[in-house]
Amino acid sequence: MNLFKKKFQKSMKIISILSEFRDISESKVLDIGCGNGLISKNLREYCKELIAVDVEDKRLIEGDYKFILVKDENLPFEKNYFDIIISNQVIEHVTDQDLHIKEIFRVLSDKGICYLATPNKYWPIEPHYYLPFLGLLPTKIANIYLKIFKNKYYDVKLLSYNQLIRKLNKYFIINNLTLEVIKNPSKYHLEKNYRLISYFIGNFTLINSFVPSFILILKKKK
Repeated sequence: MNLFKKKFQKSMKIISILSEFRDISESKVLDIGCGNGLISKNLREYCKELIAVDVEDKRLIEGDYKFILVKDENLPFEKNYFDIIISNQVIEHVTDQDLHIKEIFRVLSDKGICYLATPNKYWPIEPHYYLPFLGLLPTKIANIYLKIFKNKYYDVKLLSYNQLIRKLNKYFIINNLTLEVIKNPSKYHLEKNYRLISYFIGNFTLINSFVPSFILILKKKK
C-alpha cells in the first residue's frame, strides 16, 4: 500500500471514530504532530476548522488548513479552544509526556473530545524500527540493539496500557475503543494487519497485552 493510500485510510479510521461522538462538520480541530500532512489534509474536508502543529515541517502536501510550527509540547492556543484534538501516534515521541497530556486538557473545550492513539509497549514487533522486543528493553540496551541493526539510537518512549491510563486518568474520562475497532475492521477502515488480528482475537477480552496499539477517546473530567 502506497503512503498516500495508507494515510487516507488512517484518516478515515479517525473520522469514523470521531463521528460517533461529535458532529465533525461543526468542530474546530487540532491535529498534534501532523507529520507529512496527509491526514490533516483529508480531515480538513470534514471539519469546520483545522489547525495542525508539529516541531518540524515535514509536510509532503499542504491543504486548506493552518499549520503552526511549535518548539515543544506547549500549545500556542487559548484554554478550551478546540472541540476535537487528535494525538495520533504522538505521545511516544514527545519529550515530556505529562506536559503533552496537560496541554491537551487545557486547550480542549469542556464538552470536547480527544482522539489518542499510541503503540503498545508489549507488542512483539516495535512499530517504528520493526525489531522484535525493542520497545521492552531498557534504554541503554535498546540503543545498543538499534545501533547494531539500524545504526540509530532509540528515541521512542512506548507505554503499556496501565502506564498510559495512569497518566491520563487524572484529567480525562477514558473510553477504550481498541477492541471495538479491531473487531470491526471494515467499519473503521483498518489496514490488513489489523484485519488478521481481529480474526485471531475475536471476543478475547484481555486485549491490552495483545494489540499493536491503543485507541482511546478522552473527555475532560469536571
